Amino acid sequence: MGTDAAISVTDSWGKVWGHDNLFVCDASLHPTNGGYNPVLTIMAMAFRNANHITKSL
Repeated sequence: MGTDAAISVTDSWGKVWGHDNLFVCDASLHPTNGGYNPVLTIMAMAFRNANHITKSL
């Protein structure tokens, strides 16, 4: 995730740069782990991104 397509794969909503309808909403958005189980963070990001997708339709 990032703000620049040159150095990131997706924007802050998980939308893949250069593709209109391709979103990533899984653990791929959270590639590093702080030593704890990241399941709740991944679920929160997926719900956040899904909410954004449904509002942008």
